[in-house]
Amino acid sequence: MGPVRMGTGKLKRFVDRPDVSEAETLMEFDDIVYGLTFHPGFRTNGFVYIGSNGPYNAGKKTRVVRYTIARTAPYGIGPQSRLVIIEWDSDGHNGGDVTFGNDGMLYVTSGDGTSDSDANIAGQDLSKLTAKVLRIDVDHPSGGKAYSVPADNPFVKRPEVRPETWAYGLRNPWRITTDRQTGQIWLGENGQDLWELARLVVRGANYGWSVYEGSHPFNLKRTLGPDPVVFPTIEHPHRNSAR
Repeated sequence: MGPVRMGTGKLKRFVDRPDVSEAETLMEFDDIVYGLTFHPGFRTNGFVYIGSNGPYNAGKKTRVVRYTIARTAPYGIGPQSRLVIIEWDSDGHNGGDVTFGNDGMLYVTSGDGTSDSDANIAGQDLSKLTAKVLRIDVDHPSGGKAYSVPADNPFVKRPEVRPETWAYGLRNPWRITTDRQTGQIWLGENGQDLWELARLVVRGANYGWSVYEGSHPFNLKRTLGPDPVVFPTIEHPHRNSAR
């Protein structure tokens, strides 16, 4: 049996009207699209950020790409506006969701990048972009990149750590969202064999994967990172899933 190909992404929109019957396709992608968020200044700059993984005909990467939607009718989106903000190798448990915090920073999720049991041992490896929540400043790019690292990120002064890191020790944080009233950031994460998880995103947190699956031991022979483990806010066991 050959590899299973999941559907690629499409960006669609529809008129905000009760009798709407069709959606317009603005753009199609070679990647699987995992997340979309609008820049806080979208009304004037038209920036939209898309998290995805692909393509199928080359080495897969999870990436965040910015597109610009025109500010005049018919409000089209042109492929020529494509700007890759950040990307990394990933082929399984890709993360790839995005949200802007109330602080104006872009938060990006990354999974461990493999298909099973953290084969790359990335979960507690602070030198990689994988298995993390990243926090970047897309409004002040520097150093030849399309972003800069905020000075108040928790690991900017720790050697051999990717300074984009906001939190780490995640298997597949496939959903992330910002509570606009409280400013809290929450993520949903796929566990390995037994658990599904929801986490409050905390600055500098170590969420334990792959030594732990949620609050439960997974592979205690692996080495924990230098920070204490923060267990999930909510855990849902697979045995309670609807059948």
